[in-house]
Amino acid sequence: MAVSSAPPAGQPAYRPANSRYYTWEKVAPYVFISPFFILFGIFGAFPLLFAVWISLQEWKSVRANEYVGFENYARLFTDSNFHIALSNTAILGILVVPLMVIFSLSLANVLNQPIRGRVIYRTAYFLPVVTSLVVVGLLFDFLLGSPYSPLGSVLEIFDIEFKGLLEQPVFIKPSILVMILWRWVGYNMMIMLAGLQSIPHELYEAARIDGANGLQAFIHITIPLMRRVIAFAAILSTIGMFNVFEEAYMLVGPGGGTDRAGLLMGLIIYSQAFRSFNFGYASALAYANAVIIIALSFLQILASERAASD
Repeated sequence: MAVSSAPPAGQPAYRPANSRYYTWEKVAPYVFISPFFILFGIFGAFPLLFAVWISLQEWKSVRANEYVGFENYARLFTDSNFHIALSNTAILGILVVPLMVIFSLSLANVLNQPIRGRVIYRTAYFLPVVTSLVVVGLLFDFLLGSPYSPLGSVLEIFDIEFKGLLEQPVFIKPSILVMILWRWVGYNMMIMLAGLQSIPHELYEAARIDGANGLQAFIHITIPLMRRVIAFAAILSTIGMFNVFEEAYMLVGPGGGTDRAGLLMGLIIYSQAFRSFNFGYASALAYANAVIIIALSFLQILASERAASD
């Protein structure tokens, strides 16, 4: 009499290779992960690739366009607006990134201490990140650009006429700088705070026993162990700086203000695409901006890795 043997415990029953159950087991994983790839293809990969095609066109409307090759990219070398926007963005980036790292790390280090009400302080510093940018822009425009702002009232006491800082080119970049720092320091502070909380307290206790004060512990323990976090925050700030749009738009408008002192890369891309309807050149500007961001991020990664290895 034949005896049928059951499969060992924990192993699935044998199914023929041509059965529908066997086929479903092989196909099911791909079916379950397919929504991500479908959505990414529609809303991610396709727009990126289509923008490359548009950048090679003289594309000024939906129907009429003409293939021009790399003329849009060649135009970058002769466009004074692009040069001014790149220069303004680079100047602000050189100022914003170090200040962002210094302020956020300093605040995170203070709020990492066992002080009373530190949860309230953390919330207060992070609040500008989630505040409506329209409200923030109107507030800063009133404070810095309106002759009726409180700053103007203070200067009237000293018989100084105040016409608004945003009308003077020398004050436009500092105004944008202040708004960016006010809005994003709290975000970077949370990143720094997460990094600080991963440092073992035993290291600080050992340094205190050896006679190190707070500043020495910060320089010789905190900063070396926070190098990768600092590099990460610096890269994020650099990427964000080359993508700044809302802050500059709310303060000085799409034209960059007086003498184009506030014209940034985000503004010139927006103006070419949605004011001049030159989508081909706007796509070329966007890809040039992306190449600059990738190059700067790569250099920052190399610098941080070299510093970490030393």
